[in-house]
Amino acid sequence: MTTPIEQLARVVSPSLALKVASSLEIDGSLAKAASTLPPPPSSARNLLGECFALLGPDHLAAVLRGFSVAAAGNRTDLRAVWSGPTFVGDGDHTTAAVAHLIDEATQDVFASTYSASPNSAYLKALWRAVARGVKTTLLVDPKMNRGETAAWLQQKLVGAKFLGFQPGPNGGIQHSKVVIVDSRVAFITSANLSEAAHEKNLEAGVLIRDPGFASVIRQRFSSLYNEGHLYALEPPHSSDG
Repeated sequence: MTTPIEQLARVVSPSLALKVASSLEIDGSLAKAASTLPPPPSSARNLLGECFALLGPDHLAAVLRGFSVAAAGNRTDLRAVWSGPTFVGDGDHTTAAVAHLIDEATQDVFASTYSASPNSAYLKALWRAVARGVKTTLLVDPKMNRGETAAWLQQKLVGAKFLGFQPGPNGGIQHSKVVIVDSRVAFITSANLSEAAHEKNLEAGVLIRDPGFASVIRQRFSSLYNEGHLYALEPPHSSDG
């Protein structure tokens, strides 16, 4: 027979467990902690009361925090991300999702895009990553807008590494839109990382928090580079003197 603690762990999400733990740590109030849970007919509030009686606020908070960490570490988190009309219950808009994701980076960011805008939240987040010493790599289409887009991106993001795409004999362009952070989170979207794509167009994407999946996607781009399909872009020539 399962215990109330095991039952509670099954009916609350990792994020909700963390919220309840935080509430208990503030003042130890069962009533306040219970108010963060879904109302009846959910069984979560009754189970929380039973666990509170067994463990008390401090030990219960510690158990919930441990559950949250363990569950989050062994869980694939998939989230749809949209640009365009919004509805109640939507998660992050593309603009916020990209900026938040890049701001999480502590080791490296790999991003691919076809076009971009100088004042986009995406570009500002990339600059913040470069400024705090995160290894930042951008894959762009060097022929987009006669090469002007790649050139101003390189001038804007000094310190980042830039790659171009080498098409096959039948031609082609670099049209992927991907952001990978620390080889643990991947964002794949239809949106060019530009102001229009974020604020005007209807775009769809998915944010995938899964180190295995993110590593596979990152390795794919590494293989393309090693096989000569991607290449390092030279920095643009200065127009001064």
